[in-house]
Amino acid sequence: MKAASAERRVGLDEGWLRRLFAEGRRRAERRGQAILVSATTAVPRCDALSFYERGASLVRARVFWSSPNAERTVAGVGEAATLTVGGPSRFADAAIAWRNLTDGMLVDAETDALASGPVALGGFAFDPLRPTTELWRGYPAGLLTVPRYVLTATAGQAWLTVNALVWPDGASSAESDVVERVRSLLEGPDVDAAPSAEHPPRVDELCQSGEWKELVRTAVERIRHGELEKVVLARACHARAGARLSPSRVLRRLREDYPGCFLFAIDRGERCFLGASPEQLVSLGQGTVQTMCLAGSTARGATAEDDRRLGDDLLASAKNRSEHAIVARGIRERLAGAGVDVGPIGPPTLLRLRNIQHLYTPIVGRVTDGRGVLDLIALLHPTPSVGGQPRDVALRLIREREGLDRGWYTGPIGWVDGRGQGEFTVAIRSALLSGAEATVFAGCGIVADSDPESEFAESCLKLKPILSALGEG
Repeated sequence: MKAASAERRVGLDEGWLRRLFAEGRRRAERRGQAILVSATTAVPRCDALSFYERGASLVRARVFWSSPNAERTVAGVGEAATLTVGGPSRFADAAIAWRNLTDGMLVDAETDALASGPVALGGFAFDPLRPTTELWRGYPAGLLTVPRYVLTATAGQAWLTVNALVWPDGASSAESDVVERVRSLLEGPDVDAAPSAEHPPRVDELCQSGEWKELVRTAVERIRHGELEKVVLARACHARAGARLSPSRVLRRLREDYPGCFLFAIDRGERCFLGASPEQLVSLGQGTVQTMCLAGSTARGATAEDDRRLGDDLLASAKNRSEHAIVARGIRERLAGAGVDVGPIGPPTLLRLRNIQHLYTPIVGRVTDGRGVLDLIALLHPTPSVGGQPRDVALRLIREREGLDRGWYTGPIGWVDGRGQGEFTVAIRSALLSGAEATVFAGCGIVADSDPESEFAESCLKLKPILSALGEG
């Protein structure tokens, strides 16, 4: 429920917040249960990554999100409410929990811009049925957090949202010094307390190259025998630096080097899962669904002529076009089968990043049945670009043979607002940071014509963005 603003505000007014929270307590008493209270006001333009960085001095719980070319950035600090789900029905359970939390909420906002007002940010593991290890402690099968403080920024505007869960007995998650805390987030110094590492991190394989190539050969044999069309196999390496790795420093490097990617970071205590992903899983805004097929890769060239040649070879590659077609067909069938009106899909083009280029096809559709973005994730994840085709057969092969705890790697990461709109990326080109150590992930799509040596080389290309951002030469 939304409360109309009496006048335009720029900046935070403590009296306004107190009145809003008092109204929230009265409503909670009438309903006999806690309600979410959310207040949004315009603020001077602020770098959301700086907001995220300053949050480290207040709490350990932080989140960061940025769409390509910083069209929209969201940074959250603290936790007003947390939703944790697990099991095969986690997306449906998350959608229900989010609707329950936002039902009857009290919102005072002077904008209805996407990702403003009450939003939940978080992510999901790749496979909820695979046993987890200590590596991913703190990252359950599904986690959505409503931050205490949220900064939403676009090219020309910025909004600050303060969220609190208010209970009938008067208890509230709102602090009395909220104005001072917000000022420190908006105006504090841009200084990261973590020292810079004097030397590049030491990098070690978690699975030796020969073992991984043998796994690729096994997958190719099973594909050629007709068990499946495609499977995505992941690998990881371990990086150890001489000092604590700073998430905000890594994000700044990724933002500079890969502006066309989705940037994300989810802090859980001393750990942070972050990355720069080129792949959109799905977005939903005003009934329009957007997703993409991203499959088939090659390196960038050392010269413009080299680059064009490599791109042309990728576009002409029967192996890569076949892999791309499998993914595009799988996405279209899942959306259309659920009643999403999918528009025509054109031929693949090239998506060029700093060190790699991909075959890329955008896919657009319309929903008319009230589905939210979490419902769409349930349809799509895992797409053939990170799981395989057929889905169940590929997942079974990954569980049996991959030998890696992917955790949130290749899972959905993003945000959802109070209207069910939102945007999620596929968490590739990513790493899990813990103190001075990081586990860095990469994966490759394996089809009938895959060559183990070429796939290993491609996986090295995909590891490079994060390793470089960590300081590896």
